[in-house]
Amino acid sequence: MGVEREVNGVRVAAVGEVNSEHYDALVLVTAPGLVPPQALEDFVAAARQLDAELDRTPALLQCARVSGARLVLAPTGPLGEYEDVRAVRDAARAGLARALAAGARRPALVLQPLPRWPDAPLVALLAALELLYVYNTQDLPGNVSKRHSPAQPLQVRETFPELAHKVTALGVYSEGLQGSVDDLLREAVALEAGRAAARDIGGADPERMTPLRTADYVRALFGAASAVRVRVMDQRAQLEHHYPLLAAVDRAAASVPRHRGCVIFLEYEPDSYERTVMLVGKVSARECVCVCVCGGVVTRRAIGPQGVTYDTGGCDIKAGGVMAGMSRDKCGAAAIVGFLKVCDELRPALKVVASLGMVRNSVGEEAYVADELLRSRRGLAVRVGNTDAEGRLVMADLLAELAARAAAERAPMLYTVATLTGHAARAYGRGYTAVLDSHAARGHAAAFRAAAERLGDMVELSVLRREDLAAHAGRGRDQLHQAESAASVSLPRGHQAPAAFLLLAAGLEAGDVPYAHLDVAASAGDLPDDPTAAPLLGLAAYYGLVAKR
Repeated sequence: MGVEREVNGVRVAAVGEVNSEHYDALVLVTAPGLVPPQALEDFVAAARQLDAELDRTPALLQCARVSGARLVLAPTGPLGEYEDVRAVRDAARAGLARALAAGARRPALVLQPLPRWPDAPLVALLAALELLYVYNTQDLPGNVSKRHSPAQPLQVRETFPELAHKVTALGVYSEGLQGSVDDLLREAVALEAGRAAARDIGGADPERMTPLRTADYVRALFGAASAVRVRVMDQRAQLEHHYPLLAAVDRAAASVPRHRGCVIFLEYEPDSYERTVMLVGKVSARECVCVCVCGGVVTRRAIGPQGVTYDTGGCDIKAGGVMAGMSRDKCGAAAIVGFLKVCDELRPALKVVASLGMVRNSVGEEAYVADELLRSRRGLAVRVGNTDAEGRLVMADLLAELAARAAAERAPMLYTVATLTGHAARAYGRGYTAVLDSHAARGHAAAFRAAAERLGDMVELSVLRREDLAAHAGRGRDQLHQAESAASVSLPRGHQAPAAFLLLAAGLEAGDVPYAHLDVAASAGDLPDDPTAAPLLGLAAYYGLVAKR
């Protein structure tokens, strides 16, 4: 037995036998060509001969050879040329859900190597841990396919604890894996701890996770023993001085004390590092984080996600029922907080700096409006075209600050991360993050996609073109045009052009500081599903927090 760990209130440990008395069910992911564990090979073969449906649908079988006499077979189904590692994720999740529906509260999961996807064991384990984030025992019986409770998990724990899961332990039985199972568990638990924090922030409702209450949550997350330093700027005069574009978005909300905006600064700095990555995002204010990695030796990162805690659309109000779900506009910043949590757990040789702009885009007599001419941090004249395109305003000054700081950093890489446009979902479909490289970052996007998709964090490559920069060129005496009045989904190049605005606002259109924009509007997760924490797994894989297998 290895070291026992805990995440989401569940003990996680390696187990040395399929019939351990400490567990009450065994979940086995099956796939074409994958030989079951030796102790179960003949049993599974006989079951398959009896019922061909076992290769397509999760099934619970009575088997005296396994823990609790409950064996769940969780098939991936046929694996064609266009399948990816998500087939393993889906199978593991469905199998564990079937075990829980049967009454198991201490299930064990079998991990086996799958040559086609070297990270399949980690992906399967992450799927299991994700399901246990909050498992409502009232949901699954009678409907095995149903997701766990759509209620917000943080608020379930705080206000409705009777709805929280009763699962106490997860065992991990491995056979044929290369490398240390304890190392695999360590990575998985750290990644899930980060994703859980991202779900807490991203999934909480607009009153539970206001900008200032988000800051309180982050302070508590990174306590006295943490390697992550936290600083919060919440004075209105300071926001207006340092981040005037963000302050414009915050203007209406600031008139309500509990809705006031803030900027959360996070920094993780190890003793040695070689590169710096800087990220900016939105929560209807999401900020910047810088992250650096070099050949497995990660250096400094600065992440600036946008964290808009709620987006009404401002004076360009979201009408026709489309305002529902806008509490998820903070998922970019939430993912960055989660990424810092993973760094805090794994302590990589990577410096990470994050600036999280937390704002609520409210409507009221103080609200900013279309046609306003704003002065950016860099002194640019910015004309507002659409108050519902607030995310780029929240991030622009934060990105400009990090861009200016990049000259003093080691091999800097800048990012913006945000649930920025509906166009990204229209272009690529749900579940995919759009990545766009600046001229100085060419080649990054393809490498990032390859790393992210190892763990099932799916990415689509997009490209910045001259038309995108032209779309935000000043008109008349303006220097920057913030947005068209129409929604991004009705515009050509609706997710590329906003990245160009950020590029121009930060002065990154020239020079050699690499920059990439990650639009997670299609991948962050919509109600009633839990937030996904995308692109946390992609960042972790790309920057070497996850070992290559």
